[in-house]
Amino acid sequence: MLISEQTSSALDELVGVFFDLNRTTDRMISVMQNEWCMPKAVSIIHPNIAHVYPLLSDKITEIKDRYNLSSVYPATHQDDRNYTNLQDMFGTLLKENEDAYQEIKLVDKIAVENGDFMVQADLVEFMQKFNILFSQIVTLNDKAIQMPTDYDMFDQHISEWGIDGIDLS
Repeated sequence: MLISEQTSSALDELVGVFFDLNRTTDRMISVMQNEWCMPKAVSIIHPNIAHVYPLLSDKITEIKDRYNLSSVYPATHQDDRNYTNLQDMFGTLLKENEDAYQEIKLVDKIAVENGDFMVQADLVEFMQKFNILFSQIVTLNDKAIQMPTDYDMFDQHISEWGIDGIDLS
């Protein structure tokens, strides 16, 4: 087998991480839309952040597809969280993205330890894409710290902050 069982399993776990991030962000979108009336923020964050996470999962499954290995899709968490304000919300998203980064590093380490260097090379490319998205999450968090309950101001100015998602082609 060209990919060790350990690396294959770790890649499956990483797929689940990004589907969980999609679930988290979709819940955030619901709160922003229905409780805080932030239509502009929703129209930017939903396609450029929330919809990108499943596409990142697809990039991980493509690694296994190259070796004719099926991916396993872990269950995602139920998300009924409520947020006290924007700082709480985007702090949560930042923390979960930091956790995703740690998971990517763990998968990379497992790939190296098992001699799966082609997978490791693919993960470097993946991390470069994720880093662009991560920087946008940092921006949203920084803005949320500046205006934790100023929902109208956040909504009004979000289009100026470069929350453009990433090019996954």
